[in-house]
Amino acid sequence: MIISNYVEASGTLQAPLQLLVIEDSRDDFDLAVRALENAQLHVNAVKVASRESFTSLVATHTYDVILADYRLPGWTGIEALEFLKAQGNDTPLILVTGALGEEKAIECIKRGVADLILKNRLSALPAAVCRAISERTMRVVKKKAETSLRESEARFRTLADSIASAVLIYQGTECQYTNRTAQRLTGYSEKELLDLTSWDLVHPASRSLVVDRGLSGVRDIQGSTRYETKILTKQGEVRVWDVTLGKIEIEGEAAGLVTALDITESKAAEALREHGGYRDPLTGLLSSAQAQQIFFGETKRSQRTSRSVALVLLKLDNLKQINEESGLSEGRRVLCKLANIVGDVCRHVDSASRYADDEFVLILPETAASGARHVVRRIAERLKDDIPPRGLAMSAGVAAYPQDGSTIEHSLRAAKRDLKKIDTLPAKELARSA
Repeated sequence: MIISNYVEASGTLQAPLQLLVIEDSRDDFDLAVRALENAQLHVNAVKVASRESFTSLVATHTYDVILADYRLPGWTGIEALEFLKAQGNDTPLILVTGALGEEKAIECIKRGVADLILKNRLSALPAAVCRAISERTMRVVKKKAETSLRESEARFRTLADSIASAVLIYQGTECQYTNRTAQRLTGYSEKELLDLTSWDLVHPASRSLVVDRGLSGVRDIQGSTRYETKILTKQGEVRVWDVTLGKIEIEGEAAGLVTALDITESKAAEALREHGGYRDPLTGLLSSAQAQQIFFGETKRSQRTSRSVALVLLKLDNLKQINEESGLSEGRRVLCKLANIVGDVCRHVDSASRYADDEFVLILPETAASGARHVVRRIAERLKDDIPPRGLAMSAGVAAYPQDGSTIEHSLRAAKRDLKKIDTLPAKELARSA
């Protein structure tokens, strides 16, 4: 038995997920844990391979999720599931395995595995873990809420506040209860959430989905329903939640019990993998989507270290003029030349992206605004050294986290307010040197 602590900063979970992994391959164990870490999940992982170690651990420890290979030396992941069921242990078990074939996969699902993930598709594992936790949380909280919300509110609050999911209770659109995780994920205090309606919290683009799936028609819900929705935090940030909605009763009236996990980062990473969005195809710099993800990660690091993160916005002011006067090919060469200069000036820890057609964004970890302005000066010097300054119009603006706001949108707005001309260069000469 090998016990490993895998601790990463996470904006999603209040405490690390306790994870038991039944796996005889150390490499496969590491790959599964890394897939969860890459999705910003905070996990403590324990590896076991033998039946004896497994039964001993589940008898003495509590886990949020169990991952199991289907084929193990001398036994199977399904046998592990049957042992849990015989012990009355409802910890969700997800099979992480090689190809099984359609019939065997269907049989495993029917026998009660929470999900089945192929080892060559580990990108789907974080979402499967989030779903399994959310569904189990719904069962636990719903049972507790129905029997003791009013008669033992203190015990209910202790339970709900120990859960890594957001928990909210709504009657109609009015919030009746919120746990600490919901307050942390939304940025609102308990009083503020109780004063908000569900429409204040749900992003406008997701309101029709929420109506269709449940809150307004909670009386008709049978069992529970699950969906993904966008919410707006107090800071104006858009986040994606994996929501499970069930029906409870409070003093004889139907209410909706919401449990939710924040899956924003895992959704962004999945979209990038699917659409190849890591690089701008023209310049080779990072894409805007990747820049947004990196900025979010750096703000989390900044919260731990209390060190600033700087953002530099570079704008090619006359790209449209270059395209009209010299053609699109000249404009593309200009952009590539500027991208090369930006990439050369950046440190290895910095991130350079082409954020829009005529804009570049640099993310500079552990850098104050003064340090960012030094980077701008270096870029200006490189431009002067390479080409005599006469015709290409460029502007630069600087912002810093946390002084200029909590999101990349806030920092971009601050940088745009700070935009100043830095140099003018001859477009044709710059294009020929690209």
